[in-house]
Amino acid sequence: MPPGGHVEENEAPEETARRECKEETGLDVEIVGNAQDNLFEGNPSEGRMLKSPIAMLLEEIPACPERSEPAHQHMDFLFLARPLDASQTAVLDETEGREIRWFSREDIEKLDEQTEIFSNVKKYILSVF
Repeated sequence: MPPGGHVEENEAPEETARRECKEETGLDVEIVGNAQDNLFEGNPSEGRMLKSPIAMLLEEIPACPERSEPAHQHMDFLFLARPLDASQTAVLDETEGREIRWFSREDIEKLDEQTEIFSNVKKYILSVF
């Protein structure tokens, strides 16, 4: 799975994506988003424009008795990002997962949707890249 997590109080979604990427991989990243017209131009005190996610998902999460979690929904905002410094080394936070690695398109095509990757993640990655 790509890095991810919950939005904290007073945090914009792209800030969450940057923070979670840093926490889970050690990488400082720039969130890449579509340019939008600045609706606050001339009045920045009213607000600011947010970067557009490349997709928004509403996922049905089954109950997990091991973690005492009932069934619930997650609303996911998917962003593309690139490392701020190409010399950075990715380092897995082992409390978040078992491994971290880069995948080629061919690697992703070979992943088993039953045991190695969620089918929607695989489908989306292959549609973008």
